[in-house]
Amino acid sequence: MDNDRRRDWAPELPLRTPRLLLREHRMTDLDDLALFHGDERTVRYLPWPVRSRDDTRTALLKKLEQHCAPAEGDWLVLAIEEIATGQVIGEVDLKRGADGQADLGYVVRRDREGLGLASEAVRELLRLATEDLGVTTIDAHIVPGNRASERFAERLGFVRHPEGDVDDTEDPTLAYRRSSA
Repeated sequence: MDNDRRRDWAPELPLRTPRLLLREHRMTDLDDLALFHGDERTVRYLPWPVRSRDDTRTALLKKLEQHCAPAEGDWLVLAIEEIATGQVIGEVDLKRGADGQADLGYVVRRDREGLGLASEAVRELLRLATEDLGVTTIDAHIVPGNRASERFAERLGFVRHPEGDVDDTEDPTLAYRRSSA
């Protein structure tokens, strides 16, 4: 990756794994996104509520511009496309922090849980972050009670980082950290 792409967090897309493409969003993703953005069980631990189709369209319009993250605080948001079906089955994202730091997020639709697809997508995003974007510290903020995400983070090499917990009565989170430095 050239220095400009690295500086602007503008990866060459799509990223490919054996079963997935991680790519920028397209307007044609709306039906697939509406399926899991509107699923109460899928979004129960996410920082946004169940979305209607119109709300999902509004969110998608913003995601169309989030295929790079040139400044601190920007989000790199990628669609997870399942190669076998051509469907968008989830999303992975990194929020750009200062000095080689990023925050990780992901979601996979309910009927694709437990198949290792989230692990495959997140591992590729972590590879991109550390090898191509120069990220040395990645945090994951997990809603208390979401044991599946805690175990997932631990399997991916994250360790509990209580100093990073957010003790907000409306949106408390537990912090996990993965460092390569």
